[in-house]
Amino acid sequence: MISDGETSSAASCGPVYDVAILGGGLSGMTLAKQLSDQHPDLKILILERREFPVPEGAHKVGESTIEAGAHYLAERVGLKKHLVDDQLPKFGLRFFFDGGCDSFDDAFEVGLTDFFPTPGYQIDRGRLENYLVKTLRERGVTFLEKAKVIEVELCDGDVMHKVEYRVDGEDHRIESRWIVDASGRSAVLKKKLGLQEEVSHKVNAAWFRIGGEICVDCWSEDADWKARTGNVPRRWLSTNHLLGEGYWIWIIPLSSGATSIGIVADPRLHPVREFNQFEKALAWIRKHEPKCAEAIEAHRDELQDFRAIKQIAHGCKQIYSMDRWAITGEAGVFLDPLYSPGIDYIAMANMQICSMIERDLAGESLRLIAPRYQGLFLQLFQDNLLTYEDQYRLFGNPRVMSLKYVWDYAIYWGFPALLYFNDKLTDPGFVSRIGESIESIRALNVRMQQFFRDWHDADSARDSSLSFINQNEIAILAQLNGELREHLNDAELDARFRRNAVILEELAGEIIARGGLMKEGEDPSPPAQGGRLAEVFEALGI
Repeated sequence: MISDGETSSAASCGPVYDVAILGGGLSGMTLAKQLSDQHPDLKILILERREFPVPEGAHKVGESTIEAGAHYLAERVGLKKHLVDDQLPKFGLRFFFDGGCDSFDDAFEVGLTDFFPTPGYQIDRGRLENYLVKTLRERGVTFLEKAKVIEVELCDGDVMHKVEYRVDGEDHRIESRWIVDASGRSAVLKKKLGLQEEVSHKVNAAWFRIGGEICVDCWSEDADWKARTGNVPRRWLSTNHLLGEGYWIWIIPLSSGATSIGIVADPRLHPVREFNQFEKALAWIRKHEPKCAEAIEAHRDELQDFRAIKQIAHGCKQIYSMDRWAITGEAGVFLDPLYSPGIDYIAMANMQICSMIERDLAGESLRLIAPRYQGLFLQLFQDNLLTYEDQYRLFGNPRVMSLKYVWDYAIYWGFPALLYFNDKLTDPGFVSRIGESIESIRALNVRMQQFFRDWHDADSARDSSLSFINQNEIAILAQLNGELREHLNDAELDARFRRNAVILEELAGEIIARGGLMKEGEDPSPPAQGGRLAEVFEALGI
């Protein structure tokens, strides 16, 4: 590590750092916190364009966490006390269909009646990032505000990288052994190196915050509807999804008292021009989800921000280099917010980047490990792409989507989340050893995502016999979620993956059989009248 006061051989290049992070948002600051916790003597610089403190509520998208991302923030970055004391618990993902009907208690609902074992949080990004800035400065991390990156010179071998930046009209230069791009959609290194990569998943989004609570629990006075979450009204703590053909709307509560609302839609069915300004978005919501529009209109004078983006999903051709640079967060890849995976990808990238920096500090070559880490990360990204690709047209079909949720949750908890929780994203040797199980799961997921599309196309009777699917009563979901809290040795984890592959094969057979699209010669396992999802099929009238 660089000694105190050491400067570059060229005086004009200014101070020298171990790690320079371009961007002081969530991905950059959590990486700095993780590094400074593990290596307090590291000289870390963060260059951030904004000025702090930032407003609470009216800030950035990315407020809902799922299990891996929540664990990363709480345990790996050491933010659990802040999350418990100053943020909100997340009451799972909740889905409503047919919100355009006269009474919202007739809308089909999928959700929890009690918390799953592995926690998640609803994050007010402004509040969290203000806390992180203060914490990092107390730890000796150099955090520069209003700093615009002008130029980055990446060097090979052991030659220091160079960064030029501007603060208040004055140019400065530094050198750093490592450069990490956490600049979000500014994507400094991606643009500099021509690493932009389109993905086949095409969706647009608009989102805004209002300075008041959207009380989803107040959308019906029906006693049975209210009783689904017990004696405590807590639907509002969920990441609530309102779905229709080609779109979904999120409603996320924030600890500052604001509410985040977003529209994500397939442009083939809902062009972004229909909702790319607040008044247009409100009119669009009024047309498709009138109960939601009514709740927003009560707070329309408390609008805090608004943003619309075409084609939110994007890839990246390279995210790590053996020459000591890396990309994390939205500066690299972003897929779809439906299942709230954004902070998961920050967690995965930051864990791998920390591992590469530690290996470099120990004198190891990154020639082999950087491409292996990158291959695993990008393969997981491509695997997740299957979850969303050409699926938005299914979103108005509660029968198909209720089972797709079960499948997608089972894949997530049984495969990538399990790798993360057991520290295997930085163990490519272990990943290779379980390659057969992973490939069987991947192949099965390809088949199932196509099945859901085919089933939707063939499904003429989309009504269900009940109006609520209680995911707490689906035993396999509670099991896979709870098992994330178990830390397994390599032999146990190998056995768990093999078992999960069998479970997923059984789930696939059951769903295909009950969906009525069995191909000639296929033999579902278990039999169509039994299995793990019998209660769900009964509720769906299948």
